[in-house]
Amino acid sequence: MDFKTHLKKYLPDAEIEQLIASFSHKEQKGFYLNLNKIDEESLLKLFPNIKRHPLVKNGYLFDQDEYQLGKKIYHEQGLYYIQDPSAMLVAHFLNPQKEMKILDMCAAPGGKSVMTSLLMQDSGLLLSNDLSSSRTNVLLQNVERMGLGNVVVTSYDLSKFKNELIEQFDGVILDAPCSGSGMFRKQEEMKADWTYEKVLKNAAIQKELILLAYSFLKPGGTLLYSTCSYSYEEDEEVIEHLLSKSDAKLEYIDEFAGFYRSEKYPQTIHLFPHKFSGEGHYIAKIKKPGNLVIIPDKKIEVIRTKEGKGKSRQIEVYSLNKNLPKKIIDFALRPGLLLGSKIDDKFIPSHHYSHYVNSENSIPLNKEETIKFIKGETLNIQRKNGYAFVSFNGNNLGNIHLVNNVGKNLYPKGLRKTLSVDDSF
Repeated sequence: MDFKTHLKKYLPDAEIEQLIASFSHKEQKGFYLNLNKIDEESLLKLFPNIKRHPLVKNGYLFDQDEYQLGKKIYHEQGLYYIQDPSAMLVAHFLNPQKEMKILDMCAAPGGKSVMTSLLMQDSGLLLSNDLSSSRTNVLLQNVERMGLGNVVVTSYDLSKFKNELIEQFDGVILDAPCSGSGMFRKQEEMKADWTYEKVLKNAAIQKELILLAYSFLKPGGTLLYSTCSYSYEEDEEVIEHLLSKSDAKLEYIDEFAGFYRSEKYPQTIHLFPHKFSGEGHYIAKIKKPGNLVIIPDKKIEVIRTKEGKGKSRQIEVYSLNKNLPKKIIDFALRPGLLLGSKIDDKFIPSHHYSHYVNSENSIPLNKEETIKFIKGETLNIQRKNGYAFVSFNGNNLGNIHLVNNVGKNLYPKGLRKTLSVDDSF
């Protein structure tokens, strides 16, 4: 079955023609603001022609031909996260509150986790998981870059942790792996890769995942199910499967002129590029019956010890907002905010922590020094020996180790790049 024919399962011919025609239109770019690092007034001074997202507070739309935001130093500092405007609606509709315990099951590369964490205002706990270890490394980089302090990053098959995580979370996000037709306008290669067999294969996986996600939800909790697929089989039929196998209830997503609703489940929404400024997305909001009880928790420290060369030992110190089962924490890629490492009698602050704290006690750099730092070069700085944060324009960049007025660069090697004054500021 070809792509156009399979859409007839829920779309009239006129809607199909408009949808397919929209694939040749220019992609709409968006980003979500990190209010921990910059306010809207300062943002508008940097990029005066951006537009507000029609629904998401602190979400914005921009023209990539005018602003190459991914190349800016502000991106490296974590002042914003570039994210599709449609994808932003998942965390927006989840509407996580302070002190909640949230699970993002298929989190990489991290946009929905970033927005969820920022909405939680550094409280509670967000468990961000992705089955792919390579994608999880990208997720971790984004958690560090944005300076998030309430996130645990894991790369697990969560079906193996069902007993430990059953009914543990106030909210769950399942942005399920899918055939990717919603990305046709954004990624040309997705068109060539699409087959109906791929749709059916993904739908079978999604039906297993949504039942697992629902089992992790506390009574009264909310599950947001989403895909970047236009296929009825990956969207409404997955919801139908959950409703037939559980006591789940659909919650109506508020009206907006840019939403498309199918007849079967009008509580859920499709986002089409010809109707909404973003790429293709499907979103369903699901409630588990019961009264939700949010339990506040105090921060705890997590200590890990690693054996180094010779007799040296490295002790990593993490800060965590809420307890998770030991089985989850022990092998987490990042069990909370990494404060730093103790090696012998020295404490070395982490890159993650440098992006978490403000720049009050950091060493300010000019544009030329900032470019050298991001490239990984040493800096000449007249300060006492020791470890220090460096910053640009009021936000930290990372760490240096000062010895005899020479700053050894501790910017992670995998992040180093060559920037230019013209493109980056």
